[in-house]
Amino acid sequence: MKRRSLFVLFSLLMVVAIVLTGCKAATEEATEAPEPTEVQVEPTEAPPEPTEVPPEPTEAMPELKTVIIGVTDEISSLDFSDAYSTHDWELMRNVNVSLTDYVPNSAEIGPGIAKSWEATEGGLVWTFTLDTGWMYPDGSELVAADVVRTVERALALDGDIHGVAEAYVASVEAVDDQTIVFNLVNPRGDFKEIASMSWFMPIQEGVFPDDELVLFPEEGIWGVGPWQIVEYDVSEQVVLERNPNYKLGFEPTAPDRVIIKYFSDATSMALAVENGDIDISWRILGPPEVQRLSELEGLTVHNPGNGGIRYIIPNHAMGPMMDKNARQALAYLIDRDEIVDRVMQGTVEPLYSMVPPGFLAAGEFFIDRYGVGQDIAAAEEVLAASGFSAENPLVFDLWYPPEHYGTHAAQIFQVLEEQFEATPFIEVNLQSQEWGTYVKACTNGEYEACYLGWFFDYPDTSNYLDPFADSAASDDMGVSYSNPEMDQLLRDAGAETDPDLRAQLYTDAQILYAEDAVTIPIHFEPEFAVYRNDTVSSISLGSALIFDYELIVLK
Repeated sequence: MKRRSLFVLFSLLMVVAIVLTGCKAATEEATEAPEPTEVQVEPTEAPPEPTEVPPEPTEAMPELKTVIIGVTDEISSLDFSDAYSTHDWELMRNVNVSLTDYVPNSAEIGPGIAKSWEATEGGLVWTFTLDTGWMYPDGSELVAADVVRTVERALALDGDIHGVAEAYVASVEAVDDQTIVFNLVNPRGDFKEIASMSWFMPIQEGVFPDDELVLFPEEGIWGVGPWQIVEYDVSEQVVLERNPNYKLGFEPTAPDRVIIKYFSDATSMALAVENGDIDISWRILGPPEVQRLSELEGLTVHNPGNGGIRYIIPNHAMGPMMDKNARQALAYLIDRDEIVDRVMQGTVEPLYSMVPPGFLAAGEFFIDRYGVGQDIAAAEEVLAASGFSAENPLVFDLWYPPEHYGTHAAQIFQVLEEQFEATPFIEVNLQSQEWGTYVKACTNGEYEACYLGWFFDYPDTSNYLDPFADSAASDDMGVSYSNPEMDQLLRDAGAETDPDLRAQLYTDAQILYAEDAVTIPIHFEPEFAVYRNDTVSSISLGSALIFDYELIVLK
């Protein structure tokens, strides 16, 4: 196989992380943003009385050290009990802390606001004990009921995280101010990894209503983390300033203020960091722009050694994709190496399973089932078995977002269209839509077939399979897949603690996954950040792609 170097690096990093954690495991985004509205948030502490002449900055009142980060992402939701997007979670991880958390610069899960945890009844009941000293910006102390509030809202309200929460947690209770007990739907050996997600973060009493979601609050967004959002405009920028009561404190080189600026495409964001309009260019920059920027002086390209998978979602509940033969035909017709070479110039790796290398039971199961490259004869054979022919072709709409995944996304789909139409048995109607509308429609199952990226919610093999192949969760990903045999395999693997037994269960699941063509993996794409050397000394982005803004080191 070609270009295994990136995969080897990624595999080594993830194997080390998984050994450390003891067998751990859109959509990137969801929910359409409303019409842009600027929200000004009152400071946590009352400002001083105005004077006729503002005082000049002094040692007692220095100018705030500010860093500006560019992204092509969009805000989908700022409600902890709703949000289920990579960018929303990045913001939430900077203003709040989950029960468990990532060790900086790694994919290892360690303590968050909880200092310890224990599984009983075979992994069906988990008890977490909170640490002391976690405080909100107004000085209030964290209590167990604050975490219970977030989880219960996620379970009760129909937000984007609802299906995920419902698949794991049956009930939750605050035994006292420091102790939380979870009763799970099924036994889980990996619940400490699951507890790192945003819906295990605390919500201060009175900040969000119990009976409705508030995706874009008019007041501030904060928690017990290092930052608080003091101002935001969903189409322009987010401004974060320090939580003065942050338990872990700040280094002298850390910024006082962080501004996240939103760009419509990777090209304009790349130009902004090149010209000094922003200090850091972050996701999703894309390999073509990274290659160009890496040749310029004054910029540092940071590769954290990880990235996201890209895949096609055939909607099992709509149109021709309800037919397994149609899905298998697409799997036979995709030539991943052509996409990698022709569009991406060798900067990404072909992917033959939803579970990327470095995770338990990773393999190349789509090669085993469909071979390498394009097999037109096999595709026509399965299509003919379902009555399709040149006179009666399989016709379907294939949707994609033209800018969100980089300037190369449109080229990828031109190649896919050519590959699928290599047989007269198929006609493809390419359709595109801007990201805010697209992602909601794709994950809500409104398209016959669509394209998404995925990066793990928590570092375990289960998170690359459960959301797509478990009947309880797949509807929330636009897949609508149902197979009792798959459900049982995933439940058994999730409950198992023996790594060898888990590996066999996940192997069996991936064989079935490829046979049913639940989704179709395309390639693995590394993530990059680029920063200016005149303003930034270093950034912290481990293999889990957790961007801790307080760990940015300024000049």
